[in-house]
Amino acid sequence: MNNRSPLIKSFLFALSLVFIVSACDTDYNELGSDVVDGDIHNSLIKYTAAISAYDGPLGNVQSNNLTVNTLGVYKNPVFGKTIASYVTQVQLATTAPTFDTPVLDSVYLYVPYYSTIASTDADGESTYTITDSVYGSRTDQFRLSVLKNNYYLRGTDAAANGNITQRYYNNDKPLIDAQAGESLLVDATGATLPNIDFTVSADEIDRKASTTANDQNIKTVERLAPGMFLPLNKSIFQEAIINQEDTGKLASNNVFTEYFRGIYFKAEQIGGQGVMVAPRFAEGTITLRYRDVTRSNGAIVLNDDGTTKYTSKTLVLNLTGNTINFFENTYDTDSAILYTQLINNSSPITGDAKLYVKGGEGSAAYIDINQNSIDALKAINNGGNRVLINEANLIFTVDETAMDYAPEGQKAKEPIRLFLYDVKNKRPVYDFYTDVTTLSGFPKFNKYIFGGLYDTYSGTGATKRIKTYKMRITDHINNLVNKDSTNVKLALYVTESIELTNNAYVRTPFYAGTQQVQALPAASVMHPFGTILYGSNIPVGDADYDKRLKLEIFYTKPE
Repeated sequence: MNNRSPLIKSFLFALSLVFIVSACDTDYNELGSDVVDGDIHNSLIKYTAAISAYDGPLGNVQSNNLTVNTLGVYKNPVFGKTIASYVTQVQLATTAPTFDTPVLDSVYLYVPYYSTIASTDADGESTYTITDSVYGSRTDQFRLSVLKNNYYLRGTDAAANGNITQRYYNNDKPLIDAQAGESLLVDATGATLPNIDFTVSADEIDRKASTTANDQNIKTVERLAPGMFLPLNKSIFQEAIINQEDTGKLASNNVFTEYFRGIYFKAEQIGGQGVMVAPRFAEGTITLRYRDVTRSNGAIVLNDDGTTKYTSKTLVLNLTGNTINFFENTYDTDSAILYTQLINNSSPITGDAKLYVKGGEGSAAYIDINQNSIDALKAINNGGNRVLINEANLIFTVDETAMDYAPEGQKAKEPIRLFLYDVKNKRPVYDFYTDVTTLSGFPKFNKYIFGGLYDTYSGTGATKRIKTYKMRITDHINNLVNKDSTNVKLALYVTESIELTNNAYVRTPFYAGTQQVQALPAASVMHPFGTILYGSNIPVGDADYDKRLKLEIFYTKPE
């Protein structure tokens, strides 16, 4: 999820109270370096190490059981269009329910968005903001179908005798489409709808119901935070749930998920519109509201007029269990076609001038630190005392011209954060683990020393505002120089959250240079944004030479 305005402003204000970042603009040259000015830093030396970086496509990526999932259509002016659909199992909140003579009154689905309360009036009605979970135009719609799923979502791989967790991928949508069941959507009269034109709304949801038998007194009975709120077909759930009490199909969720295989949210584009939302699917519910006879000591209780007394009850199905998020990418604009051409024709040996990094079924940048640069630092010693690595940063500069693709009529939004990954060992680089910094109220900005955060700072001359991502890899470089660690290939990804470190897998492993790529951070799969960065292969004298990817190392010579 991405909130590019109030969230970042609040974060930067809070972060400024935590520490002050200082920058040195001087170029140095001993080993290509020199002594940094200033009495208190008279032994600190800046060294620009040699590196090579190039990008490449990921292909289809594992997308089941993600923490954050998306639904809808996102049109990126640079990277093309993505349509996201979603399928999930459902589970009984209470297994083995019992009924007497139930009368099903309503069935509805509710999936909240990520929202915050902006204000509440005297009547208790709240105003919400949901910017952090919506991508694209809030005035646009997408076509939404909500279907019964008939494909069983396995938790383990049957081909491996259940010993390996099942992997589903972003292009496995045909598996679900082939066995999709009937529509669960209905209109206000209860008539079945094949689909609806769905609008993402920040409005509070007022659930209304009648308080009298003749429906003459309808009032708000519940207020819900913004989300997907959809009435569903009563007759389908009458048969699928209520009528199954004595069949054993409701006895446990293991049995139930084999019988009732879930809900399929299918998105389609309407014309040229584009909006995508990241609902809190794991907190979603399907609620069956029904009346059942009231009994006392086994006897039916009657009203004063002699009619049977009924008690209102609910049965809840949670949208939990195994899930898959599907992504369908279309590269139908000049910029998107260029993107696919460039990432499929990268230069692993010489490096690329531009680096395209995109989430979902996207692309990554691969970074090789020149071993000669590491060896040069290793050679600096005094009686066996090695060089002290004070700080090391990878600095990526955004190519704003490429991100602002005028023919598409809009600028592509940069992701809030990028993530640096050890490809060989399938884990974050070491500095991720040594950074324990947190920022209260802003968990996505934890580990801010490790960095990777989108930043804009003031430069000089023609570059008054430079947009960058900086990754601090001091401990990684220190391990290479002073602990003889392996100089592994690094990869740069978009990330949804710095706190999510589990892996997803590519459907077809491939090689980045000599290193096989099998996995990536799952948080990269969850985020639809991308960015274009200046790479390492920009010649001296080029107008963009100073914007090239840099590895700046600050060190102190041994006494």
